Amino acid sequence: MIPTVALAMRAAFGPSPGSLLSCCLLFALWLPIGSAAANEVTDWSVIIEQTAIASSVKPGVILSGRNVSLMHLAMHDTLNSISRRHDSYGVHRSSPDANPRAAVMAAGHGVAVRLYPDQASSLDNLYSKMLLTIPDEPGKNEGLVLGDEIAAKIVALRADDHFDYATPEPFVSGKGPYGSGPGAWRPAPDSPHQNANFPRASLVTPLALKNPSQFRNLLPGPLNLSSGKYSRELEEVRTLGGKASTVRTPDQTMIAMLWGETSLFRTFNEIARNLISARNDDLWESNRTLALLNVAMADSYVAVFDAKYHYQFWRPTMAIRWADGNEKTTSGSWLPLLPTPPFPEYPSGHSAACGSAQIMLESAFGRSTTFAATGTTLLPAGHSRNFSSFDDASRECVEGRMLCGAHFRFSDEDAPYLGQHVSRYVIRSILAAR
Repeated sequence: MIPTVALAMRAAFGPSPGSLLSCCLLFALWLPIGSAAANEVTDWSVIIEQTAIASSVKPGVILSGRNVSLMHLAMHDTLNSISRRHDSYGVHRSSPDANPRAAVMAAGHGVAVRLYPDQASSLDNLYSKMLLTIPDEPGKNEGLVLGDEIAAKIVALRADDHFDYATPEPFVSGKGPYGSGPGAWRPAPDSPHQNANFPRASLVTPLALKNPSQFRNLLPGPLNLSSGKYSRELEEVRTLGGKASTVRTPDQTMIAMLWGETSLFRTFNEIARNLISARNDDLWESNRTLALLNVAMADSYVAVFDAKYHYQFWRPTMAIRWADGNEKTTSGSWLPLLPTPPFPEYPSGHSAACGSAQIMLESAFGRSTTFAATGTTLLPAGHSRNFSSFDDASRECVEGRMLCGAHFRFSDEDAPYLGQHVSRYVIRSILAAR
């Protein structure tokens, strides 16, 4: 069996100067892969993920997640053109004689190079080396033409979807869409910047949802500031979520760090790749799993940000540092364990993403699947946490987002239901089995 490129990429982190990627400076920056990828689909899942990290052209977690989705959707329609197993996403072709491995490589490269043109040279070099693993035969060239053609069409199809609105824009308190006074969101002193991230989420065209607000009415909204439950949850995050907390345990800190990753796309894609590899899924099933996972997570983030700017509720940092009438919780110097995100609090984006991923991974691998999740930036190297089910991980994510000081518990508990509804809708709406 010919090893996949992901195996070679993993070897590239070793001491050998003759590794496959030694000529590509971009890929020398890549993080180690959690396990050997199963096939070319999962190879390109890693490649586009790390290309997004290195690129200066399309920054941002949500836009990067959308781009990963487009790659897998292009691969899906490409493989469907060779053997039609599911509904196509947007492009219909018939090329039964095309080599599926070559077609997948071409689709992956075709999307990545179009979305990250500043990385074209490194992507082209890697692509050329990957193609050497496929014997020259008539189906190879047909697959290359097919994959690139469909990649171009999928990218063009989504060119005006406004996912690029997921960028910082100036915040002016009390003007435009932003409120003022107790409960109203404003950037916190420890935020990465004093702008507002993604305030125009309601104008985005989702990948599968009818519109960003489709499931907003499922949310009960933030708690009333005068309620006893709000006071208790404010005290909880003040006590456990603060940078200087003396009662948060080391294990709780590790939970906060795992679920405080900037991008949960990376976390859940690695989990999915590991499970795909263990089950030895073929190209079609490997890609459908990753396509549905990424589409659902991308749309759940859009739905969350639409709701965030609808409610515009303040973060614990603002609630604790500025008095809201409850002297017990007032502290002018309090800071959270992790920096306060630069956008409104309710509902929790990461918790919604966890709920969304939970449904997709349960659908693909079963509800009682055991797995490990590894942090990429905030945890010590090699540190992972083991889970007995996807629901187990989703519940810990809820806890972790409170423990890092970013959210009230009610925001974390409401959000997974939104993400779960998004995933169930995605499953019903796209890439259905024929």
